[in-house]
Amino acid sequence: MPTQLDDATFLARLTAFTNKPSPAGALALAKLGDPRALPALVDAMTDAMEGQDVSRYREAVRTLADLPLLQRWLAGDLAGRRIAAQALSAHDARHALLIAAALVDPDDQVRAIARRSLRAWTASPALLQLFRGALTNPDARVRVLAAEGLGKIGERGDIATLTIALETEADDSARDRMAWALEKLEDDAAGA
Repeated sequence: MPTQLDDATFLARLTAFTNKPSPAGALALAKLGDPRALPALVDAMTDAMEGQDVSRYREAVRTLADLPLLQRWLAGDLAGRRIAAQALSAHDARHALLIAAALVDPDDQVRAIARRSLRAWTASPALLQLFRGALTNPDARVRVLAAEGLGKIGERGDIATLTIALETEADDSARDRMAWALEKLEDDAAGA
């Protein structure tokens, strides 16, 4: 259960964390349950994307950023949508529908962040439906990632979907990735 702090105490803790982030501090801040901490937690997580503590920062973001909070932020102003899109990279399978929404956001940066999240999940069965739907996304880069995901985790029934998508695809990179996915699924089906 989140700890309720008065504003002055919460803001002091938030400032202390912002000035000197740490994985333990991130988790403690997230457990307070105050959504105002989300930007600082997301910043710390994205700054540590290559470091050894990234999984602990992701855990902090997942602790605070539940689905209702992310849905509110993704429906809000531009700054909030960008922060929420970054939070989607915290590797939570429940974020699949939110990633799909962010992939069609009006803002280029929100869409780019969502593509990075999608790229990180191309081997996740939790995103199978998202990959299927993303084959028709207006952005060829998203269609490439969708085809890659289907090539890795798709099922026999996805052969027909990929065949149709390949027949109508105009982008060379997307066509290449769709052809690869189709060949992989056909090989898997023949070997089964």
